Amino acid sequence: MATSFLEGYLPYLLRQADQTLSEPFYAVLNRYGVARSEWRVLAVLHDLGDLGVVDLAAASLSPQPTVTHALRRLENRDLVTRRPGTHDKRQRIISITPSGARLTATLIDEATALQREALAEVGGLSALSQQLRALTEAVEARAQTPQTTQRAG
Repeated sequence: MATSFLEGYLPYLLRQADQTLSEPFYAVLNRYGVARSEWRVLAVLHDLGDLGVVDLAAASLSPQPTVTHALRRLENRDLVTRRPGTHDKRQRIISITPSGARLTATLIDEATALQREALAEVGGLSALSQQLRALTEAVEARAQTPQTTQRAG
């Protein structure tokens, strides 16, 4: 049973777990000269393929200006390319380059190994992963549904 607010507050616990699990990987990113925002962009492009900047920002859970700056740095290092959109020439479609794909695959291997090592003693986390996805979907669905009753208060 939680003895303080923070010990039972899920967003705090998730952030704490994120920081604890991510710290060793941040050292890997530093070794490769990749910023966290750049990593998120590369990982999303690896998983989802070519995307517009707005969709890329949403999928990488980053503000659009952060993604725009990361893209500039990644493009300067030939890790991503931008091209005009098919229907709207103002839109930019972002693609990962072959060198970006190789770097991302290496980083994914490192991230996977570090995660496996960190979680070895905890056991399988597939149930927790499923619960977190379900929680996210439920909260998002609730946010999109108009509220018919006001909270008392």
